[in-house]
Amino acid sequence: MSSVKECHSITHQLHQLLISAQQVDDHILKRADSLLQEREDLLPSIVPPFTEEERMLGAEMNKWNQVINLKMKALKGLIQRDINGLNKTKVTAQKYNNPYESLQTDGMFYDMRN
Repeated sequence: MSSVKECHSITHQLHQLLISAQQVDDHILKRADSLLQEREDLLPSIVPPFTEEERMLGAEMNKWNQVINLKMKALKGLIQRDINGLNKTKVTAQKYNNPYESLQTDGMFYDMRN
């Protein structure tokens, strides 16, 4: 199988995986990462001249890549939101466990007029 056809197959698998993903879980992230790595390893072996069939496959891959990029950005946003939520929960838990930790003592004075 030519490198373009292999890349097309891997891109199709990645496209289908991201389209069918309803939520973020470890399995989907690991599978997407492995497909991206396979495709990255394959890209240097793709060199011109291309046949007409390979050009059509390339055009189809470009369309899929646009969708893949949008889905990956959405996944990144979801992951970032989860991380921010965990950080916020951690800070809230620390404040609950030690409520006087974050008090500022600057600006205090003692009145010595007895």
